Amino acid sequence: MKEGKKKLLITGAAGMVGTTLRTLLRDRYDFRLLFHKTVPDDVHEQDEVVKSSVANLQDMIKAAEGCDVIVHLAIRRWSGMMESDVAEATFEVDMPGVYNIYEAARINKVQTVIFASTNHVTGLYEQEGLVATPDSPVRPDGIYGAGKVFGEALGRFYSDQHGLRVICLRVANYKSEVEPSRYYEPGCSRWQSPRDLAQQVWRSIEQEDVKFGIFYGVSAGSEKKWDLTNARDLLGYEPEDNGSLEKYREKNKKPS
Repeated sequence: MKEGKKKLLITGAAGMVGTTLRTLLRDRYDFRLLFHKTVPDDVHEQDEVVKSSVANLQDMIKAAEGCDVIVHLAIRRWSGMMESDVAEATFEVDMPGVYNIYEAARINKVQTVIFASTNHVTGLYEQEGLVATPDSPVRPDGIYGAGKVFGEALGRFYSDQHGLRVICLRVANYKSEVEPSRYYEPGCSRWQSPRDLAQQVWRSIEQEDVKFGIFYGVSAGSEKKWDLTNARDLLGYEPEDNGSLEKYREKNKKPS
């Protein structure tokens, strides 16, 4: 067994989730950071930096060398994008990219992949006011969510066939806010705080007895939308923050 800190390859390291993880998990892990184009000014000098696209298989194989964990983060899809643009990005980047990550992990014998999936995998349940569980049949609400279904299914295949540990986190709305900036009815929060996100990721890495799992990534106060039972039972994840507390509702209530 390796001594010292685990080394994480974080893809999409310039995004909001990537920035949160390399900030809040710095004391726990060493980092190799993948950036598509621009390297942010806040990257620490001890961090290893790779510039490439996840759609480049050979670069991903090289980037994964010597890593213990790959945290594969989403390319954000903006609400203003046309559906055809979302589809193009899903088919040309997201789906090839997640294959490349799993294959790079297999080739390099990387033990664990944390895959940033999305609540949009079961988005139609939410639209109908139903609670989704990790065992609910998938019901994506768009091409983006359907692409994430592929990533989860491929992760299951690589776990079963190649022994990879794959943890899929269906991250809800994440804007790196230390408190929610919108009103949520009790039990209907879509918010995950930075410290809850970081906690869920490190617990996913450290709970090595969980070989494959799908978990919703959200703080407390979301029980009318998503079931966190398996995240609590299997990962030990216990949110420290609650997005539908009265103090937040009062602060974000629209004027009557």
